[in-house]
Amino acid sequence: MKFLFQMDDPKKINISEDSTYMIIKESLNRGIECFYNDPNWVYADINRKNKIKSHIFRIFLKDNGTLTYDIKNKINVDLENFSAIFIRQDPPYDMKYISNTYLLEKLKKPMVINNPSELRNFPEKHIMMNFPDLTPSTIISSDVEVLIKFIEKNNEVILKPAYGNGGLGIVKVDASKRNLTNFLSKYINQFSNNPIIAQRFLKNYIRGDKRVILINGNVKGSVLRVPKKNSIKSNFHAGGSAVKTSLNKKEKLICQKIKNFLINKKLYFVGIDIIDGFLTEINITSPTGIQEINRLDGVNIEKSIINFVLKSLK
Repeated sequence: MKFLFQMDDPKKINISEDSTYMIIKESLNRGIECFYNDPNWVYADINRKNKIKSHIFRIFLKDNGTLTYDIKNKINVDLENFSAIFIRQDPPYDMKYISNTYLLEKLKKPMVINNPSELRNFPEKHIMMNFPDLTPSTIISSDVEVLIKFIEKNNEVILKPAYGNGGLGIVKVDASKRNLTNFLSKYINQFSNNPIIAQRFLKNYIRGDKRVILINGNVKGSVLRVPKKNSIKSNFHAGGSAVKTSLNKKEKLICQKIKNFLINKKLYFVGIDIIDGFLTEINITSPTGIQEINRLDGVNIEKSIINFVLKSLK
């Protein structure tokens, strides 16, 4: 059995934090051959039939626990030869990302985690539109006039780029900010004039947000991400700290309400964020948090992921 991990360079990942590392390590420990490719290496070979190919490297686990591959042993293969393909590269969600999904969706044999068609259809900030009753008041727009009216109505809002990740560009803005029109124009321009997200500020943000990991719609663990002092960013990449937590009744209901949607769309490995009882994000591209939950709860979420994939492949 062979698994392919489309990801950032495995030699450069932080093995004490990275979630993909845990999935690869678990796969290798079970005797599954693991390979690495970069999304830029994937291409379509069209000659009477479509063949989706890529350069790949076989991944090995070193004695010190790090991952490695032999740069001299690059091979070119038809991706139909894999049992499962994990799409794990970080955004930005740009035309390169979208183009890659057009290729991967043509594959027939491999189980692709997550479904490339739905990765393209549902950018993480836009997927929330499927659950308006679960989310705080939100505007998705690049129209400054529309954004100003929303800010004036809600007084305090959070702004973030529609296609960012890891806390990139997140700022808090209130209606009293001077030169708001100019600020918003510059902010939008900073992100290639793409739409931005304006979301009603949730005052209990200081208590942190809950990252919940779901496998095929089922909750497998959660962690409270608490922002560092004087910061509004709770993402681990932005310096947030991990605190042991559990889900309350309302949070469990949120997970239940989105379960069938995730299953039907073949979004097998998902991380959602909940702040103050509101669903604020559904991460379907490269959810993180496995290692933090494992350490705090004494579990092994990566085992659940591999168990699910192997069962699905039977």
